[in-house]
Amino acid sequence: MPACDWTLDTSCCPGWDAYDPAVQAAATAWAQGILDSLTGHQFSQCPVTVRPCGPKCADWGGYMTFPVTRDGYIRGNGMPWMLPYIDGAGAWRNCSCSGSCTCRARCEVPLPAPVDEVTEVRVDGLVLDPTAYRVDSGHLLVRTDGECWPQCQDMGLGIEEEGAFAVTYRRGLPLPPAGAIAAGELACEFAKACAGDASCALPQQLQSLSRQGINVQVVDPQAITGDGLTGIANVDLWIRSVNPTSKRQRSRAYSPDVTPVRYV
Repeated sequence: MPACDWTLDTSCCPGWDAYDPAVQAAATAWAQGILDSLTGHQFSQCPVTVRPCGPKCADWGGYMTFPVTRDGYIRGNGMPWMLPYIDGAGAWRNCSCSGSCTCRARCEVPLPAPVDEVTEVRVDGLVLDPTAYRVDSGHLLVRTDGECWPQCQDMGLGIEEEGAFAVTYRRGLPLPPAGAIAAGELACEFAKACAGDASCALPQQLQSLSRQGINVQVVDPQAITGDGLTGIANVDLWIRSVNPTSKRQRSRAYSPDVTPVRYV
């Protein structure tokens, strides 16, 4: 998932407004893509749409061995029994009451974290008012209007059809102000390079020029970019502060006990 619509702070680039809009757009896309990669894709990405499903309805999730079945009855005699299951956070729960059996929110579904911003929630094809839900702990979508999220849905339906449940959101951490400044400064240098401005600070091969007995020295740009840096001191300072070990992406944990979310 690439970075989308990072807010650029170009206050450190006095000549930014003078560049052609096409040059600005190209420099912005270039700076966003490179910084997103060099910071491990940890900040806000393009919106994605997921189709959550409650843990009790996952085909292979929860505690499913004899004598407990999915509907909470003992096999053979139909007597009610508690329902042990693994919730979206990977914790064991025993549920035998009609309401909530834990200290968690009455109705919530986990989303692949972290969640920067939820842009749309659809239930039965209808878009919910943003006041009907909130995000807790950076990944839990909590229903706040007294209703509850669907436990099951038909994945064969489109997100605009009755019986569907879909959440559209930006995954990643919010871009901090320092990141906006760094992106703006890098975009500024790309714009200078595109316009042929000699003041461009991007690293080039020429390190020094020999005249009258002084030797010419060149530097391999890979010596700089190979370390996950740009060669621009202020920008690299921010990169090192948020990705000091040059990770390619955020760390992830996978568990066979947690039902994966389906992406659209």
